[in-house]
Amino acid sequence: MAQISPFPQHRSALAALGWEDGRNVRLETHAGDGQIEGLRSVLEQLLRQQPDVIVAAGGTVTLHTVALTRTIPIVMSASSTDPVRAGWAESYARPGGNVTGLTFANDEVVEKQLQLLKQAAPNLTHVGILHTPGNEAVGWIAERAFQAAAALGFERTLAQLGGPDEVEGVLERLRAIGADAVLVIADPIIDNLRSRIADAAGARLMATAGQLEFYAASGFLITYAPQQNAIYRRAAVFVDQILRGARPAELPIERPTKYIFTINAGTARKLGLAVSPAVLSVADEVIE
Repeated sequence: MAQISPFPQHRSALAALGWEDGRNVRLETHAGDGQIEGLRSVLEQLLRQQPDVIVAAGGTVTLHTVALTRTIPIVMSASSTDPVRAGWAESYARPGGNVTGLTFANDEVVEKQLQLLKQAAPNLTHVGILHTPGNEAVGWIAERAFQAAAALGFERTLAQLGGPDEVEGVLERLRAIGADAVLVIADPIIDNLRSRIADAAGARLMATAGQLEFYAASGFLITYAPQQNAIYRRAAVFVDQILRGARPAELPIERPTKYIFTINAGTARKLGLAVSPAVLSVADEVIE
């Protein structure tokens, strides 16, 4: 069995289910270092080994894994992509193919992220929606965010970020046209750039909203995201079932049941924002 994931929590969750690396299973962790081309190369090498199951961390990894195999079982972990919309599964209840696992794809989630951003900073007027170009796994999410921002009364601008050398320039252009906030659509490239994005946005007094919980610790003003440790533990259950003979085609795809709202109070102070006590009281976590 091989695992694609930068997160060691998958290993500990599998160990709790009786799968110990080197004793009754072989675990391998592979990562593309936040680059799509590197990811494809890693996947091609991995698939030549014919693993029993692959744990794909995120929608981008799942997208490229599915493109290369429709036979080896794939367990989604922390994917924001709708597997039915993407064509990876026939339905949530009965996937019918080689993909199962967990997705936090939900049209209402991106709306909630923008609602909480507006509650934390009610004077915001213009949100930039930042995503990487050419990534099918995030394109529809960016479009959904674009529509949701309009419904909430924001002016909005779609912007693309292709790599680290573009961070300052992209945010400067957004600020120049009046954007005072940024919603970042997560993927491996953006994940690696989250601290730079937070710093560059903060320097321009732009509020930031992220889709994964660890973005808040990197300086984002707010995040609204599923509990990742719970996702890792649940993904391990899918792997356990498959290794014991279950078929991914018959394992229902699940969505997280709990989301965490985090506010970075330190970032708020740097932006000169006074987040209301009412908003702070509903946050699950406040980072000082």
